[in-house]
Amino acid sequence: MTRLFKSHHKRKVTSLNGFWRFKIDPDRAGESEKWYADFPKDSRAVLVPGCWNTELGLYHYEGGAWYQREFETTKSRANLVFHGFYGLIRVYVDGKEVGSQYGGFAGYQCLVKGLAPGKHNLVVFTDNSHNDRNTIPLARVDWFHYGGLFRSVELMELEDAWIKDCRIDYRLDIAQATAHLDLHVAIQNFSVSREELKVYLDEQLLAARTVSFQGNAGDVHSITITDLLVPNVRLWEPANPNLYQIRLELENDDLTERIGFRTITVQDGKLLLNNREIKLKGINRHEDHPDWGFAVPLKLMKKDLDIIKNLGCNAIRGSHYPNAPIFLDLLDQEGILFWEEIPMWGFPEHALKDPLTLKRGLAMHEQMIKRDYHHPSIIIWGLHNEIDSRTKAALDVTKAFAAEIRSLDPTRPITYATMHPLDDICLPFVDIISINLYFGWYSGEVEQWESFLRDFKAKMQNEGLSGKPMIISEFGAGALYGESTFEQQKWSENYQEKYLEYTLNLFLNDPDIIGTYIWQYCDVRTARELELGRPRSFNNKGIVNEYRKPKQAYWTVRKMYTGAR
Repeated sequence: MTRLFKSHHKRKVTSLNGFWRFKIDPDRAGESEKWYADFPKDSRAVLVPGCWNTELGLYHYEGGAWYQREFETTKSRANLVFHGFYGLIRVYVDGKEVGSQYGGFAGYQCLVKGLAPGKHNLVVFTDNSHNDRNTIPLARVDWFHYGGLFRSVELMELEDAWIKDCRIDYRLDIAQATAHLDLHVAIQNFSVSREELKVYLDEQLLAARTVSFQGNAGDVHSITITDLLVPNVRLWEPANPNLYQIRLELENDDLTERIGFRTITVQDGKLLLNNREIKLKGINRHEDHPDWGFAVPLKLMKKDLDIIKNLGCNAIRGSHYPNAPIFLDLLDQEGILFWEEIPMWGFPEHALKDPLTLKRGLAMHEQMIKRDYHHPSIIIWGLHNEIDSRTKAALDVTKAFAAEIRSLDPTRPITYATMHPLDDICLPFVDIISINLYFGWYSGEVEQWESFLRDFKAKMQNEGLSGKPMIISEFGAGALYGESTFEQQKWSENYQEKYLEYTLNLFLNDPDIIGTYIWQYCDVRTARELELGRPRSFNNKGIVNEYRKPKQAYWTVRKMYTGAR
């Protein structure tokens, strides 16, 4: 199950989840030995979706690995959809490479043509290798580089004309409770001369257009339908997350998307949802579990969301990569606001200067926004996290990312989380200023937050940034589950509780702070490059542990978030 609603009624979609053959390739022998044509007999069986680091004997493995299974089709064309993987993917069908991509959190679709009816051999190579120069993420990150096909894989059999993509925009008049839809549809045509394209809102026919195709077989045709009136609009908002389905239909193909009508704007230092000020009471969440890695099942996603809602949160930051579409569907349904970003964490100056960093980052932003544009829960795009934003290289990258995102989506505000707020030179490029600091944990005393806020507000005033809203996007303290002391020393649950009580009381009562995101929801496994500095090889700042058992701080935060206006 990849979505919480049915995306296709006419198109035949087959899940390729289940057992695949699998073999790691630490010596990079697979290409020269042509494993894509003759898969090794000493391979093992693994389940997809899944992360190979949760398999016995592969706890720390990073590098290349190969997957193999068969699929069957009656059509000559098919779309292979990989909803999530880490790093590089190369796809082979019947011994021939048919596609590849770098960066897999937003998924990859691979069109395969010239198939004969019957069974076919599918081989996939993935590589989660990292360096300190230009991989996104770099080797040194505070989460684990789980490898593998960690979200579902699907086979879509394609007709002679099929809906390749769509984008749904709207102009909303809140006072009149009306919306005007603009649809941009991409149809790939292989042999038909014309088609009727129908547009439904839920089950109501909104429009029907006859589309004539000219050109070569396989051309992609762009169709635009504008100004479709939707009266009596029910707004999407946290208390009433009203959703609508838009179904596009051809004679033999269809595509359904789900949207919610709402506005999100920044004005006079405030964040406005549907023209009303909103304060974000949030938490950072990794898609991680010791038994599944990134391959988090829907049941656990729902449990996470229930725990977070019970905490009093109205917002989640997806740390630090595009989350599963089905989790975003849950957020849409539950009315939880979401900040989404690409996995660009902690880049120093030399890595920011590498041209491949910029190229890969721009591509990842495009993949993320194209995939997730229609989710009303997403209210903020994040550019990057904790890069060295004091440098000219960071300024160049930030400027390019900001321009790219605004060209792809001018409807949502953008931000990034800075760890150098007093020396940051990139803040003019964003709509919201977001700050990651840990006074009282890594250095200094927690009371330093007060003097920092005074100094930073003065910087904002001096640099003409005082009209920008401010979010405290990371703050927190580590605690080992079950550790409690009379002295409230570090790594104890009571130290974490008092830390979050002090900081939340400060932030929630500061009129200039529009949101807080506690670091973090649950304890998560960290990369090998950091594990010696992390007890149990985990980042232990979760207010629940990795098995979702609450620490002492959970109840204090709940009292403060549910009592905050």
